[in-house]
Parts: sequence; structure tokens; C-alpha cells
Amino acid sequence: METTIIVILVIVVGFILFRPITKKELDKYNDKDNWSNMGF
Repeated sequence: METTIIVILVIVVGFILFRPITKKELDKYNDKDNWSNMGF
């Protein structure tokens, strides 16, 4: 049971860290109006 949880956790963390960054995310990050990115 513990090994399956660890394997799933490693897969999720790996997906988050190594996923390809889309152009939309880059545009949102490089946008000077960062207040719109904070969810207000």
C-alpha cells in the first residue's frame, strides 16, 4: 500500500516539474499586469 502511494506521488510530482510549458502560461507569466494572475 505504501509503495503505490509513493509511486503515485512521484508520478504526480514528476508531471508537475517536467510538463511542457505552454505559450499561454509563458504569456501569463511575462505579462506586466500581474494582478490579474492572483485570482482577485
